[in-house]
Amino acid sequence: MKITGAIFDFDGTLFDSMHVWKGVRYKFFDRIGIVLSEEDEVAFRGLYLRESIILAKERFNRPETYEELFAKFFELIKEMYLADTAPKNDIIEFLEKLKAKGVKMGIATATGEPALEAVLEKFNMLHYFDAIYSTYTVGAAKTEPKVYDVVLDAIGTDKETTWIFEDALYAATTAKKYGYKVVGIYDKSEPEQEKLKNLVDIYIHNYCELDI
Repeated sequence: MKITGAIFDFDGTLFDSMHVWKGVRYKFFDRIGIVLSEEDEVAFRGLYLRESIILAKERFNRPETYEELFAKFFELIKEMYLADTAPKNDIIEFLEKLKAKGVKMGIATATGEPALEAVLEKFNMLHYFDAIYSTYTVGAAKTEPKVYDVVLDAIGTDKETTWIFEDALYAATTAKKYGYKVVGIYDKSEPEQEKLKNLVDIYIHNYCELDI
């Protein structure tokens, strides 16, 4: 693969961390003293994180600003990351190879930057990345390409030789739709592995499979 730039998702792609997100919305609500009724649970079902926090502020008349609620949520995520996550197999060796070849690297994620930076520092990985942006910061989920485009602009590489690394089918679909080359990385949290495999340019289970 010809590569000058690499843009990584975080959860399930760089780190084994998808389990952190299981039920985390309800853990957060419990932490800030919100008790959901059955009617509330129906209202929140299927919402993205941003939509959930906006609805929580409005539905429960929270005194915090939206920014304060998001900060509290990502503080919880940071605590959970630091307590119970680890890098994916072979990823550090792969990052070393990219760095040795002068490849610029960035992260495009749904998680707030401070939480990512904390866990990357814990594993001495922060120095690999030239840019880190979240969908929260750029104001668009990965159903749109904005977060990839922002990271691409920040690392300054050509789109034609910049690869997106994703474990989630919906995000990989967005990246492909908007002209990016995509490496699909296996993670057990994605149930549609065959669809992911058929969509992406390269599909792997471990980073040692990639020849750069």
